[in-house]
Amino acid sequence: MVRALRGLPAAIGLAAGLLWATPLLAGQAASAVSEHVFSVGLSRIAETYLKPVDLAQLTVNGLNGLHSLDPAVSVQREGSRFSLRSHGAVIAEFSAPASLDATGLASLASRIVERARALSPTLRQASAEEIYAAVFDRIMGDLDGYSRYTGANKAVNERAQREGYGGIGIELEERKARPVVVEVVPHSPASRAGIRVGDAILSVDGERADRMPLRDLSERLRGPSGSSIAVSFASDGGQPRRVSLRRERVIHNAVQLTVDGTVAVLKLERFNAATALNLREAVESARAQIGPRMQGLVLDLRGNPGGLLDQAVAVADLFIPAGRIISTIGRHPDSVQRFEATSDDIAAGLPMVVLLDGRTASASEIVAAALQDSGRAVVVGASSFGKGSVQTVTRLPNDGELLLTWSRIYAPSGYTLHRQGVTPTICTSREQRDAAQVIGELRAGQQAPPSLLAHWRAAAADDDTALARLRETCPWKSHEAELDVQVAKRLLMDGPLYQRAVRMSMPMVAER
Repeated sequence: MVRALRGLPAAIGLAAGLLWATPLLAGQAASAVSEHVFSVGLSRIAETYLKPVDLAQLTVNGLNGLHSLDPAVSVQREGSRFSLRSHGAVIAEFSAPASLDATGLASLASRIVERARALSPTLRQASAEEIYAAVFDRIMGDLDGYSRYTGANKAVNERAQREGYGGIGIELEERKARPVVVEVVPHSPASRAGIRVGDAILSVDGERADRMPLRDLSERLRGPSGSSIAVSFASDGGQPRRVSLRRERVIHNAVQLTVDGTVAVLKLERFNAATALNLREAVESARAQIGPRMQGLVLDLRGNPGGLLDQAVAVADLFIPAGRIISTIGRHPDSVQRFEATSDDIAAGLPMVVLLDGRTASASEIVAAALQDSGRAVVVGASSFGKGSVQTVTRLPNDGELLLTWSRIYAPSGYTLHRQGVTPTICTSREQRDAAQVIGELRAGQQAPPSLLAHWRAAAADDDTALARLRETCPWKSHEAELDVQVAKRLLMDGPLYQRAVRMSMPMVAER
């Protein structure tokens, strides 16, 4: 899960301003390497990373990432002197700055890189982006498994997934050599213009769409918000239509609603900037379709890798009328935060079941833990992944990004999600074959005792034995996906059994 740090000031938050920069293309050979990129990156690591770091050693390790481009090149540090070597022989020596701060180390790093490029034809032909990737990949690899560098080109796509992009709001797929619309984002320019799923895109600004590679066509449809584009499209058997559209910020709808009788199944793919809004709309739609017969909701978080921290909090807040949602603790003062529920329950107290599996991670685990600990939902499935940390996103001057772990996540009951994840109240990943057997075991009280789970959770942060026992109570094993849904439906339709399952979760709240 990420918390977006946009821009360079110490002020942190999702509302901060964006620092735009011109991206460096991967094929741009022999382009200059910017000291400013190193300075921003090293400053952010020193300021926000979860644990204190030896910035000078990280810089040396990062420079040795050049070895991935030219195996002959290496850098060593001896006291206050840095040496650049080729095939083990010293080629140049550099005095470290008096103060080993980010600015001084960035200046030193850029000088060493430029000297190495003068020495090595391979490095000289490498683009600036390849140099940044080699250095920052090595630096981030020395931190933890979730901190990483994303190059400029890939970062553009990841920002679009999180925050949206300028476009008209459609996704395309090639069918019978024609680009066909497979998704239309609600409330988007395309939706308002009458473009529907199944329509074929015929032309863009007068150029035939079927003569463009699908990737190029999709890029043509994107552009700055407020800019205009002319699109021709047609439905099967219909006459072509030409419309002029003004691009807007488009955010992918990551919520899918399925109405199953009197139960609403809400599948969340990820947590982007519109997830809470889309989920609210989906719940309202479900209530309108089902009416007063509605018996409950299933929040399906299986396979959801996470996303934005503020959206995880906002989603939990949709259903929890009061109380703690989550806490985060790190080294930076701003990383110590407590998030409390502030709104009414949009589902008006209807029973809820949350589905998890071993791929449920990060923001998804926040939502599951908050709903479980508050007694607002029963968690069904398998133990989640256990990614209990928050990453800041820092946009670098080259348009790349650093994702840095800066805090650990704690459930309302006080246990850390790090490594252990969320343990379901009702496990479906053992040897059960059908929903009736799972429900039968629940009635017979054959689930793991909540007090024992609470004990292991309290110890698991520092005790590997307790962690292993906790994870073994409901390990992820592949099984029929429909089993989880069927168990959820049976639970929602049996009020006394549902309330019993809720009470089974509550002792976990005692460990604070």
